[in-house]
Amino acid sequence: MSSGASPKTIPVVLATGNPDKVKELRPILEQISPLFTIYALSDLGITREIEETETTLSGNALLKADTIFALLEQRFAFFITMADDTGLEVDALGGEPGVLSARFAPVPEGTKPSYEDNIRHLLLRMQGIKKRTARFRTVIAMKGRIPSGGNAFGFRHTAEGVVEGSITEEKKGDLGFGYDPVFHVNSAEKTYGEMTIAEKNRISHRSLALLKASAALFEIMRSHCSPENQDTPPGL
Repeated sequence: MSSGASPKTIPVVLATGNPDKVKELRPILEQISPLFTIYALSDLGITREIEETETTLSGNALLKADTIFALLEQRFAFFITMADDTGLEVDALGGEPGVLSARFAPVPEGTKPSYEDNIRHLLLRMQGIKKRTARFRTVIAMKGRIPSGGNAFGFRHTAEGVVEGSITEEKKGDLGFGYDPVFHVNSAEKTYGEMTIAEKNRISHRSLALLKASAALFEIMRSHCSPENQDTPPGL
């Protein structure tokens, strides 16, 4: 088996085909620790699309992490797959779109709604509604195999991040992706669509979940990896 990574680093594979998610996740992970070499699926020549068939965010995140792990199990001696599923929960809609956030707008069978389709459908559903409170919820799932005393240690773990906000009546800003231009973040007093990637990464639901997942990961590594891989990671 060949990892393609430095002998003293462990590959972390982002189990998503969404380039916008990779654009957010990669810099956060790269800044957290030099112990990892970060790969997108495209870096490894993987084009498989994983259908989100589970009924919960954690179920879909684990499904994606498990599926990509199985695809790469013979390719890497030690590695970690990391996946996320994110839902927008709107109180006035009873928590919708939730787990169906990426597939919220009605479209012809065999096609997928675009970001704009989903935003238009959300704003249409919200017309005339005064209570516009909402939240973004992300679940990060990890599946890994790491060196442990001459053997391998396998693990699965999930972590969650939540950011409270509200749905605007019209788009504000053209940055970000998905529902970002219509999600007003309470703590920042502007929409994700008005934030740069660096600004968003400091406060977002995805970065909060990722930081929790990273903290858990380093605890796992401290407990099971050899001493040379137990350096304290930056930022923790």
